[in-house]
Parts: sequence; C-alpha cells; structure tokens
Amino acid sequence: MEHDPLAAYLDALARDDCYRVAQVLKTAPHETTEVVYFVGANAAELGPFVRKRISGDASMGDAYGHLLAAQRAGRRFRHLPRIYDVHESDGDLVVVMEYVAGRTLRDEVYERDASLELARRWFPLLCDGVSELHEQFPAPIIHRDLKPTNVVVGGEGLTIIDFGIARAFRDGAESDTSHFGTRSYAPPEQFGFRQTDVRSDVYALGMILYYLLTEKDPSPAVTAEGFADPAIPAPLRPVLARACAFDPAVRFSSVRELKEAFLAACPSAESHATSAIAPRRSSSDFRPAGSPKIPSGRFASRVRGAFATLDSSETAGAVWDAVILLLWLLFACVLTTMPFASEGSYASWPTWLLMFQYWVFGYPFFTGLLFVLADVRIVRRVAPSAWLLKGSRLRALGVILVVAGVLSVAVSMALADALGLPV
Repeated sequence: MEHDPLAAYLDALARDDCYRVAQVLKTAPHETTEVVYFVGANAAELGPFVRKRISGDASMGDAYGHLLAAQRAGRRFRHLPRIYDVHESDGDLVVVMEYVAGRTLRDEVYERDASLELARRWFPLLCDGVSELHEQFPAPIIHRDLKPTNVVVGGEGLTIIDFGIARAFRDGAESDTSHFGTRSYAPPEQFGFRQTDVRSDVYALGMILYYLLTEKDPSPAVTAEGFADPAIPAPLRPVLARACAFDPAVRFSSVRELKEAFLAACPSAESHATSAIAPRRSSSDFRPAGSPKIPSGRFASRVRGAFATLDSSETAGAVWDAVILLLWLLFACVLTTMPFASEGSYASWPTWLLMFQYWVFGYPFFTGLLFVLADVRIVRRVAPSAWLLKGSRLRALGVILVVAGVLSVAVSMALADALGLPV
C-alpha cells in the first residue's frame, strides 16, 4: 500500500482502541463483523459504523482497499457503502465502513411477498449497483457473493454489502485463487472451472431475480427446467435462462445488458401476469377426483434445502420459533386439564362452562400470540405457496385470535353471572 499520511496519523492514535463494540453481527473462522462507535477523548461517540476484521490467512478483502482508494479520489457511488478506513492489525485486515440502515432483500421479500412488481422495483437498482463495481474501476470488481442477504434496501435506496470475497478481474488468469460463495447463487466457474468475470455476477443476479419472483432459493433443477415456475411470467423465462446459463459465453455479456433485457420483457410479462387465460396444464396435473395433490419436489429435500442455506438471522429465528412453539404446547397441556381441576370460586361452575372459560379463551389467545410472535421464514421456504404465510396475514390472524380469546372471557363471566354463579 502506498504511503498515506492520514493512515500513518491514524496508526499513531492506536485506532483499533478508539472504538466501542456495540454488537457482533457475524463471527466466522475467517471474519468477524461488528457494529462499533468511535469514542473521542471527551467520551463523545460517533457512529454507528461497521468494522470487519478479516484473517490475514484468508487472502480476502482486497476490494475494500479499491473502494477506499476510489472514494478518496473523489468518486461517489449510489449503491456501495462508504469506506472510512482500511488497515492491517496483528496480521489481519481491518475495515471500517458506513453502517447501512434498512433490511436485507430477503427480509423485504418476506415482508412484501415475491412478485413481478417487487422485481421491477429493486432489480434495476441492483443491476445499477453491480454495474458500479464492474464499470467504475480500472479493472472490474467481481462481487462473487451476490445474494438476497447481501443487499440492503430502505426507502427508495439500495446498497450492496459484504465485499469480503470480491476480487478485481485479472486479464489472462485461468482461474481464481480461492473458491468461495453461496452455492445457490454462485456460478459453476466459481467452484473451480475457470476465472470469474462480470458474467459470474450476471449469473448471481439472474438467480436473485428468480428469488424476487418466487421467494425460493434456486437450485440446479430450476435451471434445468427452464425456470418453468408458474410464478415466473413466460416472457422473463428466456431472460433468466440466458443469465444463468452454465457456459458463461452464453450469458449476457454485462449487467447493463441483463438490465435492458429485463426491462424490455417486463411490459409483456406484466400483461401475461394479469391475463385471464389459464396456464397450460400438463398431463401430471390431472388426477382422479379425491386423490391427494402431490407437491412439487420431495418434501424432505425442501426441508433440507431450507435449512442448508440459513443465514445467522434465520437461524436465530428458527431457534425462536422452536422456543415459542414449546411454550405453546406447555400452555395447551395446562389448558386441557384446567376445567377438571378448578378450585376456589370456579369450583361450583359446571364443567361445560369451565371448558368454555378455559378452552375458548386459552386456545385462540395463545395461538394468536404464537402467530404474532413467530418468525415463519423457514416454514415459508419449505411451503412457499402457503397463502396464510404471505406478508402480514399470519400476524393479522394472530391479532384476531387474541382479541377473540379476550372477548370470550367477558362472555363466560356474563354467562356465570346470569346463572347466579360466583365470578
């Protein structure tokens, strides 16, 4: 790295000791990501910032230095975070950057549901952000880990994050030095076939577009079937097929070309999506009356696939769901026995009224709380077509059940009073 007077001055301040860690976002063998605040001499704080400490043995993080150099040279990016500091400490690379407020693209799809409208809102901006990486540096920077959790959206803005495995393209190289990436979204060449280039990010963007339209993590079978999911408008299927072709030579040559193809297909895709004509049904869709419908794919493989691609927040959500489900089962067991073991003023109540008091109140009330508090992302990935799990419908039903449970208490008390029973 060239001599930088500012960097030398910051080194003299023992800059790593000037930060207070507020939260650890991610811990991995090769990287730790934290939310930090800069603490001044008078104890005043500035922040929040994101600080990454990347192991020197991992040969990662070079892209942060390229971003910092470009930003110090006066370049501004609409869809990339601001880098404030890149330095080495105890053999590790330390990066301090802008804290980007918002939620990940995965959470955005979870809240608003996958749709062509959502894809039209975010996909062009995402293409613009990746184009900044490819077009505004001396050598294109290949992100290599584009996925819904590495895109933050908020308001009308979009920011691409996590450049740990990003690298500058090296003309003439036959392969990458390291093989990383999230398998659902990374192209074949990223796992040893050849060097990654801008078309590798094109592949990942195609898979993200598939996710925006279906809320399903992609798999090799998706490509093999020509993206024939009913949720994907027919005019967009050739766009996806070309973007995600196995051979990079078949793909769009640039992200800009992919964006133009997407926008060109959108008007006809929108008319296709709103058409009243029923989709063509294959012979496998016809079955004898009364026979059960067999879901596409094996259920067990769906479950394995859902858990295989969990990020840290989804893992915490799955643990939370398990805890509240166990509590619900505990309350259900207690409620089942309470009408038969009443004491005090309720001892004189008839059994049918006690059943009404405890069961009509308790089951809806605690089930409603379960629905309101649950993080159903894992269930949605196993059963993405479940109507009840879309958007805020489950929470709305939960609120209705809680209110119904509370009202049932008033009804049971009124009944007891009308019967002259103690309340």
